Amino acid sequence: MTAALTPDLAVKYLTELEPALEGVVVLGSDGAVLAGDPALASSGGERVLRAYGTGYTVIARLPARPRVLDALTRHDLDLVARELG
Repeated sequence: MTAALTPDLAVKYLTELEPALEGVVVLGSDGAVLAGDPALASSGGERVLRAYGTGYTVIARLPARPRVLDALTRHDLDLVARELG
């Protein structure tokens, strides 16, 4: 990934890496939805992962599946959040 990663590209990238994700959203530092599913902005629960970068929060809802891939999805979210800012 490059420094040119935008919120829209971040959502596309994550959904291509993990097509089973039920949704992805990127929030700005003020909590505004910059890209993705606005319904996830206020979501919580055990199937929701959040990753934080400088000025961005990336949120993804995991599918109901065995938890074996959750760590890999967490890694991908963290990477994208860092690349965004």
